[in-house]
Parts: sequence; C-alpha cells; structure tokens
Amino acid sequence: MNEIIDFGPGRRLIGVLTGAAPAHRGPILLLPSAGLQPRSGPFRLHVELGEMLAADGIRTFRFDVPGVGEAPRFNGFDSHAATLAAIDALEAACGPARFVVGGICSAADMGWKAAVHDKRVSAVLLLDGICFTGPWFQYARTVDRLRRLPREWRRMLRGLPDHFQDSDGLATTDFRDWPTHGEARRQFSELVERGVKQLWIYTGGYTDRFLHRRQFGWTFGPPAHSPHVTMHYWPDCDHTFFARAHRDRLLRTVNDWMAGLCEASGTSA
Repeated sequence: MNEIIDFGPGRRLIGVLTGAAPAHRGPILLLPSAGLQPRSGPFRLHVELGEMLAADGIRTFRFDVPGVGEAPRFNGFDSHAATLAAIDALEAACGPARFVVGGICSAADMGWKAAVHDKRVSAVLLLDGICFTGPWFQYARTVDRLRRLPREWRRMLRGLPDHFQDSDGLATTDFRDWPTHGEARRQFSELVERGVKQLWIYTGGYTDRFLHRRQFGWTFGPPAHSPHVTMHYWPDCDHTFFARAHRDRLLRTVNDWMAGLCEASGTSA
C-alpha cells in the first residue's frame, strides 16, 4: 500500500508512505533523497526497502528534499527543514509515532541533524555517515601503500608530503555539512544518553574518509561501544551498493535492525 503525502511550503513537497497502518505504534522510517538521487533511491533501493519492511508491518516514507527530483527549491527552507516538516506531516496523518531517519551519504547527515534537533527521532540510519580520519585512517593508508608493488613505491614517495594530509584532493567534507570533531563527539554522546538507536555502515566507496574500523571508536569515543550503537564496515561494497548481492545484504541488515527496534519497544513487527 502506497499513499502520497504532501508537506512543506505550500504543500509542494511530496513523499510516498509505504505500508499499511499496523496495529502497533511501530517506528516509521524516513528516507530523504541522497545527493542528486531521487526519492526512489540508488537502483530503487528505497522502493525495495519499503516493500520489504511493509511485509513486516513497518512503514517507510521516501521523499525528495528541496532541489532534488521533483521537489522545487525554496528560499530559507533546506533539506533539514524539509525533514522536520516531513515528520510533522506524518505525525498529523498517522498520529504520534517514533521516527527513524537516514540513508546514504547526505541522507545520513540529515538523519543525524534531525535526531540532534528533534526528540521524536528515536533511531538513525547512517550509511557512509560522519567520520573523521585521524591515526587509524593514516595507519590503514600507510599499510595499503606499503603493500603495493615496488615499482609503485617511487610514485608513493614523490607524494609523501601529501600522504600525511587529512585527505587527497577534494574530500567528502567539502560537500557535506558536518559539525566539528568535538561537536560530533558531544552530539553522539547526547544521542546515546537519550537512547537513540544507531545503525552505521561504512563502505569501501568511502576511502577518502574511512579505512579502518577502529576509526569509529576514535571518532566518537567510549559511547561508540554503547549497546544502542551498531557499526559495520563493508570494504567490499561501493558507496551506492551497485552490486545486487551488496544491496541484498544491506536490505536484510536494515530489515533486521528495524525489526529489532520494534521488539525492543515491546511491539511486534
């Protein structure tokens, strides 16, 4: 079952709510468009995820943020404002509910910001989300370069000064609105304290920011080991989960995690 819900300025933004209203008050997963991808998601990932979750009685809401897909741009109304407006519209249409927000890349950032600013967000889905490089990143990059064939070492040594920079060329953070490292640690700790569940997945398509699973603990400190936090590192996957097998793995993982959120809250999916 799909239902069109309009929201935002002049009700000119549109989203698709997938799944019938369940008997329980389970969470609703919001999937904002990521980057320039429309609301269907890369390779229709959001559509497939919505259908899979609907079979378990969990609803999803996929929508275009301003300036992406079918959504117009608005002065003073950005993707963060659109995400909060989507939550308002869903609450008006479906009644009080818990909300999960996130997705890939910039959609992960929207989930993070929504959780920080709105206590109705009880969980976040962060695929190639916030991360800072630091010593474990540099260690992994050094090991990778030392493994290369000797004929490549000369080229590596010529670029040695750049090797110790935070990243090569344009970095992910040049295009994404992230807090500082200190702010991110504080916000992460506050989310954990509030009981916000978090599913983090880092891929091999994120090599300018993430190369070693220990970066996660270095980035966020002791709260990274909270039972509220789940982190996977899938170096064999690319950033948009192009391969069918990789998308299937992602779909199963998110489905199981969402089902776990229902069980933890005393509802059955």
